[in-house]
Amino acid sequence: MAGLRLKNTYSKNLEDFVPLDPEGRVTLYSCGPTVYSYAHIGNFRSFLLSDVLRRVLEQRGYKVRHVMNITDVGHMTEDHLADATGEDKLAKAARELGWDPYKVAAHYESAFVEDAKLLRLKNYSETESVDQTLHPRATEHIPEMLAMIQTLLSRGHAYVDDSGQVYFNVETFADYGRLSGKVMEDLEAGARICVRAEKRDPRDFALWKVDGKHLMQWDPHSDAGWRAGEFERLRALLPSGMDPAVKAGFPGWHIECSAMSRARLGAVIDIHTGGEDNIFPHHECEIAQSYGARENPESPSNFCRYWVHARHLLVNGAKMSKRDGTFITVRDLFNPRANKRPDLAEQLESLGFAGGCVSPLVLRFALISTPFMQPMNFTLDVLLQARSSVERLQSLYDRVAAASAAGPVDPALSSEVDRATTEFDEALGDNLNMPRALAAVFGVVSYANQRDCTGGDAERVRAFLDRADEIFAVLSRGPRGGNISATDLEALAATLAEGQSPGEGKDAETVKQILALRFAARRRKDFAKADELRKLLAARGIELDDKKDGVRWRIV
Repeated sequence: MAGLRLKNTYSKNLEDFVPLDPEGRVTLYSCGPTVYSYAHIGNFRSFLLSDVLRRVLEQRGYKVRHVMNITDVGHMTEDHLADATGEDKLAKAARELGWDPYKVAAHYESAFVEDAKLLRLKNYSETESVDQTLHPRATEHIPEMLAMIQTLLSRGHAYVDDSGQVYFNVETFADYGRLSGKVMEDLEAGARICVRAEKRDPRDFALWKVDGKHLMQWDPHSDAGWRAGEFERLRALLPSGMDPAVKAGFPGWHIECSAMSRARLGAVIDIHTGGEDNIFPHHECEIAQSYGARENPESPSNFCRYWVHARHLLVNGAKMSKRDGTFITVRDLFNPRANKRPDLAEQLESLGFAGGCVSPLVLRFALISTPFMQPMNFTLDVLLQARSSVERLQSLYDRVAAASAAGPVDPALSSEVDRATTEFDEALGDNLNMPRALAAVFGVVSYANQRDCTGGDAERVRAFLDRADEIFAVLSRGPRGGNISATDLEALAATLAEGQSPGEGKDAETVKQILALRFAARRRKDFAKADELRKLLAARGIELDDKKDGVRWRIV
């Protein structure tokens, strides 16, 4: 297998990747979304880090089991503090929307899945998106969390306060602070911000919270309010029961990932990814908890062998801000007017983005094209450059895919492709050096664009682009456009069920179905619905040109 070196946040060193399993199976855990709102471009940059890393591993022959959790309880608003304070983000959203928190979580999780599919995250491909073992929800793993908390209590790594809350005793873990590089003075200074009288040490953090006003509650001593079968699972995990001092409540954010990672991947994993903001306190606390719950007292204190983090994303050189209009969700870019961002739509239209909509594949390219281990400055010019790059790749791919594959290969072209392939692999193996990998690919693009590239040459270039796109995932295959007559639209509209929803994707059949839905809406003079469907297609990178006798469509 080709070599791979990764910057390990824990050791601060660039290290050769060697999986635990000698047969090449790799366990990868990624901190997923907290489903209280739509995910923003910074969130997806960290999710795309894990996606690109997984694709690189698989291209090198590893078999990757990738788990990305869904946080639907316990993530507090003041999450920059180890003992996060404030209000539960799900509870806050539920209060503001007037919804049940489970409805909030289901709504935003569904939106996240849609966004992840459009951005081609591999762990939300058609086969993996329905595998719930790869997308564990926090609310469905409360028994595992309580079992881990009980283990920590039994081993003296945790304690219960007078109100029935449980805290981790940081004094029992000598390596606390090693991941983030925070020294004891830093940790104590940060902890003093939220000192609670019930804590033995200001640095201690909550594993289990008690708040009678919280909308989501679990009683470890009673089956009342639990989902079917879950209290029974808790009893099976804790046959002797929970410490009676622990009261009904809800989990702290940090214990969730420790429990879900262990439940889905085992006690020790190969790689853990996340955003830079997760390093402290979230991942620091994960390490401490997992250490305390380990089965083997002699095992290393760190349950994860490689910690890989994406650095912050800035917009126009500053932190994203709703007040300044620089807080951008991915949906804001896919269809800004539908997401009440006319200001953004106008800016994008002025740059030539049809309908003000950015193709998900253009956004994907923009977010993966800069080094993940460096901060990214996101601007609209970055989107322009990304669109140009994707169009250049797609244009060459369409040309060589349409050419005959039969015939000899020019030795000079073959040599150029071999050189670029080596450079591409070495770049990705060098801590996912995307700019260097892209330079290798576009070297071939420039070389091929100066030649006819037919026969064997075309096949050689196409195979190279296919290999590159195993990582980039921005190319479209199959028909790139076409015409559909008014007669065919009318016939197709007649086959649609009442209230039928548009399909996903942008293959020719799905596009024709959406065009038929639009035709039917226009015929009944529902122009708002027709415009909505046009914008839906634009968000998928599809332009329409209405003609007297039908519609011409093309992927841009």
